[in-house]
Formats: sequence, structure tokens, C-alpha cells
Amino acid sequence: MEHVHRHIDEHFKDYLSAVGDLVRQPSISATGEGVRECARLLADMMTSAGIRTEILETGGNPVVYGEIPSGRKDGKTVLFYGHYDVQPPEPLELWESRPFEPAVRDGRLYARGIADNKGQLMAHILAVRAFRETGTDIPCSVKFVFEGEEESGSTSLAPFVEQNRERLACDIALAVDGPMLSGDVLNVCLGCRGVLNFEIEMETARFDCHSGRGGDIIPNAGWELLRLLRTMKDEQGSILIEGFMDGVRTPTEKDMEIIAGLPFDRENLKNLYGVPSFGLDKNGYYTKLNLLPTLTINGITCGYQGKGSKTINPAKASVKMDARLVVDQNPLDIAEKIRRHVARHAPDARVTVHGFMHPSKTDGDLPVCRTVVSALEKVYTDKVALSLGLGGSLPSYVWTDILGVPALGIPYANQDSGGHAPNENFRLDLLQKAVHASAQILHDMK
Repeated sequence: MEHVHRHIDEHFKDYLSAVGDLVRQPSISATGEGVRECARLLADMMTSAGIRTEILETGGNPVVYGEIPSGRKDGKTVLFYGHYDVQPPEPLELWESRPFEPAVRDGRLYARGIADNKGQLMAHILAVRAFRETGTDIPCSVKFVFEGEEESGSTSLAPFVEQNRERLACDIALAVDGPMLSGDVLNVCLGCRGVLNFEIEMETARFDCHSGRGGDIIPNAGWELLRLLRTMKDEQGSILIEGFMDGVRTPTEKDMEIIAGLPFDRENLKNLYGVPSFGLDKNGYYTKLNLLPTLTINGITCGYQGKGSKTINPAKASVKMDARLVVDQNPLDIAEKIRRHVARHAPDARVTVHGFMHPSKTDGDLPVCRTVVSALEKVYTDKVALSLGLGGSLPSYVWTDILGVPALGIPYANQDSGGHAPNENFRLDLLQKAVHASAQILHDMK
């Protein structure tokens, strides 16, 4: 195995060029820009690496599927999940370099999608290349599922998995995505929160009117929306929607043991998020991050937003929101509870669900999970820790609930990689280490 690791180090400059080719291709699922072109490019890269690859259609964007069969009858099968779609790059003026022109600065590669998720999924492909280029057999079977809708809710993934259960059969699924913890600690995630993305729209008149003639006479859509939002959360942040918190589990002793083994740096978190203070302690932070649901305002639209002033009484207002959900919460049930709450407090408002993912959870004591953790420890030495899950969401429920296999979340990217934000980046040392990690997993999954 040492010769494979040595080969990765000696050829990393070439591997980095391949990563740059992939991030150079836009693939914005929100608009559709470049998505199919990126799928074809990725499929070509996988085929060139010796992976038997197909582009499989779904109800939305295609899945790029690949597999490497093993000659061993008793060999394990590992499935790598990732996504080739990316977030829109706006606001463009905040980028220090063009978002789809990869740029290396200060030991980092900057580009939209480099951390989330193209750089991370390329680690698996480059690991396979290293095995092939050194003439080394991969001792396990490998499957790859790279979807093109993760940034838009993965709406086609569950039906795809349902329809391809036999094709996708495996011993474990690895969702390699997200950032590490502080101090470059790789947190192996035993679950993911689910998510519900929705929008509330209000219309109080057919058109905006003069604020001097209609203000406080004609209902103002902005004020009406604010009144509704204040019924959804109190000033302490508690969610007030009836039944929203039903089924949320109390943290167990095992949960708190896992939290105790995680790093916590208050100053680092202050700097990471650019806030003047950070009041949570370690237990409070990880409990909120992994074990409790959220209700978040993503953006509010109302009235005039241009330069200067325009004295109007707005007729329309809308808010985009998300709810992060924990195990035993069903996003469709939560959506219905939100609809009932809105109907009670603002009967004329419209609620539209834009996407959802179910939460998931895996037992980290399973032998196959221990094998993966052991492989990672050989690369990251003393910087591997089990965590209860991602603060964000991945569609890992399709593996745990539909395929019935364990699923681990493994974040290769640096904590300050800035996914979804301008100047998204991936530290080159961690990108190189990611290729080593995927190679070690392939070697150890015998």
C-alpha cells in the first residue's frame, strides 16, 4: 500500500489539474446551467480512471454511476456518494477570483464547488487512478453514485435508489461531504439532520400603493408577514408551531459520551462565523448542532429594494425558510404542521414546499463502520473523532432507510472552506490527504 501512497504524492500536481478541470465546468442545479455538460465530463474522467461508468437518467438531473467489481467472492462492497452540482456563485463582486476559474492562493484552491463537493468526490476517482497506475488490485467492490440535485434537495435520488436497489447493493455507503471540525479533526458522522425547504407568500392588495394614501389604511404585506413570523418562534428561539417538537429525543448517555470526545474552541467559532461573542458551551453547541431541530429564515422579499427611497405600501411579501430535522421527525409531517399554523394565523398566505430530506442515523459500533474509521486513522492519525452527525443535511436516509445499509458522513474539507459562500476553497494539503484517505479505505475494505 505504501507504493500507492507514494504514487499519490508524486503525481498530486497532475491530480490537481484534473480537479481543476471539473470545477471549471459550471453545474448549477438551481438554474440548470452546465449540469448535463458536467455529468458527461465527470463520466469521462471516471471511465479514464478505469471505472465502468454510466449516465443514468432520473426524474430530474442525471446520476453519474460507476462500479468496479471485485474478483473476491467474500469481498466487501463500498458505495461512495457525492454530488457534482453546485450552488449559484452570487454575489460575484465578493469573489477575489472568478468562481469557475480555479485559482491557487496561499496553499488553497479557490473555486465554486471545490469543497462542496467536486474536490471531495474527485478524491475517490484519483484514489482509483493511483491503484490503476501502480498496477495494484483494489480488494473490494466499489460503487459510485454522484447526483446532480443535492443543492436543490435531492428530489430525484430516493426514487432512483428505489428503482435500483439490486444495482446499488453494498455493505456501507460513505457520503463524503462537508467541513472538518476545528484543528483539522475529521469527524466521522453517524447521521444527518433532515431538512425541509419552503416558502411563504402573502398578498394584501393587487398592487403597491402610495404610502401617504394607503399606509395604515391598506394592509401592508411586510407587516403582515412579520406578524406571522413572530408567531412561529419566541424571543428565546423556541419554536412555537404546534407539534413541531413532537418525537424529538432527549440526548442519551451515549450521545453525551460522543460529544465529550469532540473538540471545542469558542474563539475559533467566533472567528469562523464573524460574531462578537459565542455563548454556548461544548455540550450546548453540539446538542444544538446535531440533536435539535431548527427553523431558519433564509431570506425575506418585500417592497422596494433599489437605491434611494420609494414611498410605497407593499402589496406582496414572501419569506424563504428551512427547518433542519432530527431522527423521528418526518419532513412531510412537519410541512403539514407548518401549513396548519400559517392557515390559523394568516389564512390568505400560501405555503410552497421546495424540497426535503429525511434525517438518518447509523450505529458506529458496526464492524464495517469500525473498518472505515480504522482506515481513516491511518491517514489522519490522532485527528479522527466520531460525531453524532452533520449540522447540515445529506440524503443519507436513502442508504439507511431504502437500501437498509449503514451510512457514514466523512468530511474531507477544511473547516473554513466556505461552502455556499464567495471564495469557496479547499486547502491543498487536505485535498492531497483526502486522496490518501479514499485509497486507504479501498485497501482496508477487504
